Amino acid sequence: MSYTKPTLVKDIQKGLISIIIPIYNTEEAHLRECLDSVLAQTFTNWEAILVNDGSTNDAGKIVDEYSEKDSRFIAIHKKNAGTLLARKTGLENSSGEFIANIDHDDTYYPKFLEKMYDKIKETNADFVWCNHGNKDNIALTENYYIFGANASENVANLFYRSKGIDYSLWNKLIKREIYANVRFPNANITMGEDSIQLLQIIHSSMSAAFISDSLYFHRNGGCSSKINIIPLAKSYIYNRKALKTIFNSNIPWNVTKALRYGYCQVAYYYFVLSLSLNICLFFAGKGIGFPLKIRNRIKNIIQGKKM
Repeated sequence: MSYTKPTLVKDIQKGLISIIIPIYNTEEAHLRECLDSVLAQTFTNWEAILVNDGSTNDAGKIVDEYSEKDSRFIAIHKKNAGTLLARKTGLENSSGEFIANIDHDDTYYPKFLEKMYDKIKETNADFVWCNHGNKDNIALTENYYIFGANASENVANLFYRSKGIDYSLWNKLIKREIYANVRFPNANITMGEDSIQLLQIIHSSMSAAFISDSLYFHRNGGCSSKINIIPLAKSYIYNRKALKTIFNSNIPWNVTKALRYGYCQVAYYYFVLSLSLNICLFFAGKGIGFPLKIRNRIKNIIQGKKM
């Protein structure tokens, strides 16, 4: 599967934030809340690229309604191809110096763009990220981070959640120039699509800044207690392919180890909830192994032993 860069043809507008919103069959109330939260921003120099990814409900009509209401909303309608490729389309049709993302059923708090923009201008960081939901969920203090010269260590630290940087794109503001080296796979991926982009962003970044304020509301609806086996495995495979792309087919061992660590945590919780061996067999069929410590913990759980 090839990874391609977006074709960026529009002239960059200094100070403009481009908000990319992939939309697919969103509930009407949630989509309107999302778009209204963009309209309510205290920072007004934005454009929002509304990418209707082949919705079969009324989401497309709502996209057109908002684009007619405010010219800063740019409506795009395309065949369904998944969130990643919808984001690529949004990026290709954007003009901002900075790129923000929001999921179609989430909301920004009114000062999201203002505070994120002030922080990225103040620090000149390559990207900034903020807390979301309940700000007690994270123990970080507001800070500015300089990444090391070793790109593999920076990427590995993402999977270890070093410095609290999560895999999500939606609570971040990113310099457009960082996207120059971000490639998108031509695939419909339903799990782990954020990390496929973020690991490339980390690889190309020299610094990041954190805002401790809770500025983003992420809706967890639709998540189940079980992890679907196929999307989980697919996510691992495409993250690994993205790493092969940025490291020229030679992924450093520390990055491989970190990637396995990150996905083993997910797989471990799947076992806790389902006590199923299917996922282990599926990964094994793909040549993916788990560290011995994780395998032993899984074995103990399945046999009913205490951890």
